[in-house]
Amino acid sequence: MKRPSPAVNGLLLALMVMAASLAWIFTPTHFLADKLPPLKLKEVVPNKFGDWRELTTGPAQIVDPSSQTLIDAIYTDTLSRTYINSEGYRIMLSIAYGRDQRDSLQLHQPEVCYPAQGFQLLSKERIDLQLTDNIIGSTRIATRLGNRHEPVTYWTVVGESVFRGGINKKMTEMQYAMKGYIPDGMLFRVSSIDENTQRAYAHQERFARDIIDSINPTSRARFAGLPQASTDGKTN
Repeated sequence: MKRPSPAVNGLLLALMVMAASLAWIFTPTHFLADKLPPLKLKEVVPNKFGDWRELTTGPAQIVDPSSQTLIDAIYTDTLSRTYINSEGYRIMLSIAYGRDQRDSLQLHQPEVCYPAQGFQLLSKERIDLQLTDNIIGSTRIATRLGNRHEPVTYWTVVGESVFRGGINKKMTEMQYAMKGYIPDGMLFRVSSIDENTQRAYAHQERFARDIIDSINPTSRARFAGLPQASTDGKTN
């Protein structure tokens, strides 16, 4: 077998040194969460806004995304509430926040969590959700467990950017890494027990718009991303 020439060996060595140098340069060392104001979900998310108020009585029906041990390991803070409006319609809110969004500690998606709890995944669609001052990429899934039909709307945020899909998440993480930061992340999920899936989605969209609008503007980007620029250079 012919041995590589000294020139080839030198080139390979140079490439390995370059790869190692780039890996060292782009390895983030600071948490983005330490740069931003502390985020305490129970304090930032209001229990009453618009036509909605927190329902503090009755049995809890919110699907637990994972075991408590795993929740404690992955998430820095979580919030689960049920809200009701003047019509008596109920929306379940679940927010999971983690200050470290590297691969081993990344947020768990509902289309994985619900089947893990025994739910059947009936459908999944990606949508552009119109909030008060932003359009964000979101996902809707319809689930069922026995007689319980539970449509779900959710989105995920890394830092101050909403992402949809693994590639977008990696790109966002790389952008932060190039600045030396490990981004935080949030999964924002709303659902309702309703056999009429389209009615549920309509209520969930109104609820999402109202609750994001009620959050202090200084914290809003961490819940729903920064406003996107339109083609004319203005923000939506």
